Amino acid sequence: MDYSAIKHAHAGLAYLSALLFLVRFGLAYAQSGVMKNKLVKILPHVIDTILLVFAIWLCVLIGQYPIVDGWLTGKVIGLVVLIGAGVVAIRQRNIPAAVLTLAMYGYLIGVAKSHNLLSWLA
Repeated sequence: MDYSAIKHAHAGLAYLSALLFLVRFGLAYAQSGVMKNKLVKILPHVIDTILLVFAIWLCVLIGQYPIVDGWLTGKVIGLVVLIGAGVVAIRQRNIPAAVLTLAMYGYLIGVAKSHNLLSWLA
């Protein structure tokens, strides 16, 4: 795969990950039994794993890495915040945590597009 294909696949998976979070939060908030479905439990982890693999692949291709390049360090820190907030949102059906999770998706997408910690403000 070439750089462009990996980049577009990574972006598509990021959008899919955000959409699946929103669906899972809605199901959790509604206390739907669908949340017990194996596919609902496993699919987001598979998608997020592939998303992370593509992210690492892109870092190698462009020769930029977290700690060395500030915008990637920001993405890693943002990802940790996103994961923590997402876990709290779904497990506790916590609306503020869900809003923070979605905001972090938006922030990370902005950083990816701008290669700047200011995200959409850059």
